[in-house]
Amino acid sequence: MTFPAAEIEPPLRIDAPEVVPDLAARLGTRARQAALEARGVSDEAIHGFDDPLGPREDVDVVIVGAGPGGASAARVLSQAGLDVLMLEDGPARSRFRSAWGNAARYHYQEDYLMVAEGPVPLPVAAGRGVGGGSLVNSAICFRSPRHVLEHWADLLDDARFAPDAMAEVYAEIEARIEVVPVGEAIAGENNLLVERGVRKLGLEGGLLRRNAPDCIGCGICNIGCPTGGKFSVDKNLILDARRLGARVQADCRVQEVLVEGGRAVGVVGRLRHPDTRAEGPTLEVRAKAVVLCAGAIGTPRLLHSCGVADRLGPVGETLHLHPGSGVLGLCDFPVHMWRGATQGAYVHDRANPKVLPHTFNAPPEVFIAQSGAVGAEAKKMLSELNHLCGLGVMVSDDGVGSVRAMKSGRAKIKYTWNPKDLQILKDGMVLSGRVLLAGGAREVFALRHQAGRHTDAESLQAEMDRTELADLTLYASHPMGTSPMGPDPETSVVDRTGRAHRMEGLYMADAGVFPSSLGVNPQLTTMTLSTVLAAGWAEELVG
Repeated sequence: MTFPAAEIEPPLRIDAPEVVPDLAARLGTRARQAALEARGVSDEAIHGFDDPLGPREDVDVVIVGAGPGGASAARVLSQAGLDVLMLEDGPARSRFRSAWGNAARYHYQEDYLMVAEGPVPLPVAAGRGVGGGSLVNSAICFRSPRHVLEHWADLLDDARFAPDAMAEVYAEIEARIEVVPVGEAIAGENNLLVERGVRKLGLEGGLLRRNAPDCIGCGICNIGCPTGGKFSVDKNLILDARRLGARVQADCRVQEVLVEGGRAVGVVGRLRHPDTRAEGPTLEVRAKAVVLCAGAIGTPRLLHSCGVADRLGPVGETLHLHPGSGVLGLCDFPVHMWRGATQGAYVHDRANPKVLPHTFNAPPEVFIAQSGAVGAEAKKMLSELNHLCGLGVMVSDDGVGSVRAMKSGRAKIKYTWNPKDLQILKDGMVLSGRVLLAGGAREVFALRHQAGRHTDAESLQAEMDRTELADLTLYASHPMGTSPMGPDPETSVVDRTGRAHRMEGLYMADAGVFPSSLGVNPQLTTMTLSTVLAAGWAEELVG
């Protein structure tokens, strides 16, 4: 799938504020927190290991997963007056500490150790906790490309998914989660360098939009937000649902979907201590509607683990991942690429529409580990660290993978690369090198084994021409499409309403229901699509 450049939301430009951004952001966060406290939203609606619900709850709707999809569904269904209970495997609140190991333990599924099997290992990331992936993503908010929505609307024969109809819902969600453009005051040199390169080459892109209105540019979004400046869904959509009566049970891993007479009637979960992971009591929830929003890894993992998947069609069989790699640049001036908005700028080239480079950063220890450098090479890179800039490169993939469950309960992920995707990725890496050089880098090098240093794009292109898949450092953090919507039960799991084709009472609304690879960061589309689907469920369940 491809999309015209104009269909990526253009970066909105604003002038840098004439204040100290750190102080302004902190004051903004504190003011918002005071407003929330004044509204009297009770923390009693969020339960953890130490104050569990149960042992049985009877509700209208049980939602498995409290990330962007689950939060959006809970908000809509609670607005309809339904009794909603959300169950979340991760902790009740952010367990932020400025350490990757801490984030891996508390806020990434399977301790940040998921790897897709295939021709080469492919690390896969997915979030957990009340807020899900929005707790640890970079807050990027792209609308789905127009051609993708047109494809979905045609495939599903449903005008609700047409671009103009979805635009209204996108706008409402953007307003609620406070999507704003990255300001130059908090962008950081890495993002500004890429913006300069984009302008010099006449490409489309630049500073992008994020749901981080109080961002101070500390550059550690991927391990959590220390200031509250990122508006993850626990701060808005889940808050709205709680205000309307929804409850949340955190520290609860759902292990079974209850089926009676061919109909989903509830779930069973077991509480786990967030620190020791000692198992606690079970919780049985009976509901008129069972909504799975555990993500494109978590939902098929659950269905396979509990033995329900075989009844539902091709569960977990159409995984897309937006696989990618990256390119680094060395500058004659300090960049400190871990300072500033974590991923605050992007590149789009009409000649290469299936690739989306955007900036990335990481603390030095993670940066070196992911670069693959060892020995003298790693030592050299450490000495250059303050002067490095970089772009991550992701592909709207035609490759397809699968998600099953091991006996241990962990996800068994496989992924088969499409050769076209590899070529698109390599072309995108050359494009990224061009942008970094145009923005001010002296030389560039790919994240690959035995990478050469290049002062021009032609030299990098020659290296990419002889690069094989196994040479590259690879990564993926946008799993989707594992329970796709579609008209045919043989090739899809849910219909255009988000209801399971082959089981009454079972609904899904996470990135797994995407009928195709999206091509842009998925969180905003997940929220928007879940909102549309849940509105239809509300009419059915209330009526």
